Amino acid sequence: MELFRRTFAEINLDHLAHNFFEIQKIAGGSRFLCPMVKANAYGHGDVQVAKHLERCGVQNLGVCLIEEGLLLRNSGVQSDILVFRGFDKYGAQKIVDHRMTPVVSTWDQLLCLESTADDSVSVHLKFNTGMNRLGFNPNEAEKLFEYFKKSKKIKLKAILSHFFNGEDAYLENGSSYQQTEIMQNLLDFFKPLNVFAHLLNSGGIASLAKISKSSEAGSKHYLQNNNWGFRPGLILYGYQPKSIFTELNLKPVMSLKSVVNNIRDVTKGESVSYGAKWIAPQDSKIAVVPIGYADGVHRLLSNKNEALFAGKRVPIVGRICMDFLMLDVTAVFKKTEKQISANMSLDKKNDDEEVVLFGYDQEGHFLSAELAAESAQSITWEMLTSVGERVPRLFKGGDKI
Repeated sequence: MELFRRTFAEINLDHLAHNFFEIQKIAGGSRFLCPMVKANAYGHGDVQVAKHLERCGVQNLGVCLIEEGLLLRNSGVQSDILVFRGFDKYGAQKIVDHRMTPVVSTWDQLLCLESTADDSVSVHLKFNTGMNRLGFNPNEAEKLFEYFKKSKKIKLKAILSHFFNGEDAYLENGSSYQQTEIMQNLLDFFKPLNVFAHLLNSGGIASLAKISKSSEAGSKHYLQNNNWGFRPGLILYGYQPKSIFTELNLKPVMSLKSVVNNIRDVTKGESVSYGAKWIAPQDSKIAVVPIGYADGVHRLLSNKNEALFAGKRVPIVGRICMDFLMLDVTAVFKKTEKQISANMSLDKKNDDEEVVLFGYDQEGHFLSAELAAESAQSITWEMLTSVGERVPRLFKGGDKI
């Protein structure tokens, strides 16, 4: 790919495979495993990620939108694709025509499938166990059981729900326990229809890994009482849902990179960027970087976050612009010329130096997207999915599985 602006997201497919196999170790061989590739694979590039996961042996993939599923199908992805958002009659037709599996949350969706499908259609049935977003209420289970028992077209394959606080699933008495108990009762109720259940998101999977490695022999945690299916999201892309989880050895997949556009000398007392929100406390070297909030670097990070420059963490100064941000690299330039040269590639000028907003630089130094999330008072999920469409994804690795 030809880059006139050398700003891009580097996607390490070897790290993706590593994370998948880490998750697979916890899943074992018989558990339903559905990696989530919605929202452009959490910003990583859904088609390429999905195809590489297929090379790793994945048989199921999860998306939110029908449009996301159609893109994968039209790009040659063969795995079963679960569509989670919902659909009308037209959407039901597209799901059926393109061999995708609908996650059903309402009676209207069942009616749309009934009126659309010519042959048998397998569905996954979603229950609301506390998230209060999508899904049937558990008290509708008997009516749903009778419907599926009698239906000649619509076949129930699985039931599911969604943790609203999966990070507490390692506890014996948290909200996830209560949701799991409801799901266990539902699974027992639907057992005559020979269904399985999936429930564990990244927080749930990390919790299972935690308790599996810490529980005493002979004891059994409620998450271990059933082969709950996995729907890994954030952990697939290399980040823990909470800092207490360390059992999964994860490797971040995305590195958001740019280069220095130019380096300016700013005199003590001068301001940088819109609104003069940063005033140079000394004569300073300011690196201008061609990436901004239109690319997904939140304006909230102005004067709050850092980037990697010449292997060192340097502060973002002044307001982040639509297309640019500025770094105070004065501390780097206070080194001797020999030290600066050691940090910078010999075939590049200072204004060609690589800048990493999060991820790994060429020498392996790392800056976590979690830090940006904390500075923006947000979450890592948002930092990854915010990386914009005009930032090319460049894929590396993936040759060996």
